[in-house]
Amino acid sequence: MAGTFLNLSGDDQQAAPEPKIGAGLKRKKKSARPRADAEAVAAAGRANGFNRSTDTAQAVSAPRRGRPPLNENMTYWRIYVSSDLRNQLNMLRDEEGRRLNDVLADMLAAYQNGKT
Repeated sequence: MAGTFLNLSGDDQQAAPEPKIGAGLKRKKKSARPRADAEAVAAAGRANGFNRSTDTAQAVSAPRRGRPPLNENMTYWRIYVSSDLRNQLNMLRDEEGRRLNDVLADMLAAYQNGKT
């Protein structure tokens, strides 16, 4: 009686063949994809500073910028500034290799010293 719900034909006594699970996947043809050129992938990675070698990483002489030291209490603060001011602050940060937090702290100290 499997598969006979709302079947109006007169042959309800014969069991309907049930498809096997996963049978549709066997008939599915996979399209052939060309393999990626490993040399081209490696060259594109090297251009962006990524190296696929498994050698040990070289020590970086400069500290990581943009991240606070582990012992410094920092908080996320979202502010809106003009794009020109943002670009100038980012240029200062990049030229000196310092965090934006340090640049702003120095600016505040200079402002307070000039005010007194």
